Amino acid sequence: MDLSPSAREIWQALLDWAPSELSESWDNIGIQSGDPEARVKRIVVALDPTFALLEEARCRGAQMVITHHPLIFGPLRSLDLSQQIPRLLAGYLRSGIVLCTAHTNLDAAIGGVSDLVADFLGLVGARPIACRHVYDDNVTGLGRIGRLEKARSLSEVASDVLRFTSAPGCFIVGDPRRVIEKTAICCGSGSDLWPFVIDSGAELFISAEIKHHIARDAEERGIAIIDAGHFYTEHPIVFEIVRFLKRKADQMKWDIELFVFEGERSPFVYYQP
Repeated sequence: MDLSPSAREIWQALLDWAPSELSESWDNIGIQSGDPEARVKRIVVALDPTFALLEEARCRGAQMVITHHPLIFGPLRSLDLSQQIPRLLAGYLRSGIVLCTAHTNLDAAIGGVSDLVADFLGLVGARPIACRHVYDDNVTGLGRIGRLEKARSLSEVASDVLRFTSAPGCFIVGDPRRVIEKTAICCGSGSDLWPFVIDSGAELFISAEIKHHIARDAEERGIAIIDAGHFYTEHPIVFEIVRFLKRKADQMKWDIELFVFEGERSPFVYYQP
């Protein structure tokens, strides 16, 4: 008896956690390429759909890859294989590997990307920075804001963020000795939520890819910032996806193996001469 689920059943399981209605209108989530009815025995999970990930999936004998970031974002105008995205798509199709993405729906979901950091830091009363959706009687949306269970200095919070994300360093705005309590979090690129952060009365904003003018505005307003990098603030979700699907597999009696792409690294490195 074949107990392996289809790629479509795997995707449906992810939607139980992070419904598609939670995704932003500009996003592109779901099965990006491959046969939704393909039987899946091995899955590799990563943040980005790269050639290195494709090679890892091939070596693992995987039938499915799940990433947080989509490969196809904007309209695909051609399948010219001299171009990177079509060539990568062709690689997944030729290898019979289904490529699937859970992006902003997982950013907003309860237990999703920002909740992981909020839980680690001990944020109590956490709620979305931008409330946009209601599901299962819960209001959710992008980012989280709440109060640290134990107020501590900006430098102590920064050290905790680095410990959780494994980032080699971070940028901060504000006096490292300042004691912080009310904290907002948006993993990945959070500059678009800055107006909501101001209105929320947060003392600290933990995020990544903060634009210069926002950092300057934060400095003027007396709001601290920790920018720990896009890759590092989001990468912990990869391990959570694996844990979720393992629980689902146990519940559904699925015969599948799950792997984190251990070789995945941030494209940025910290350089100090």
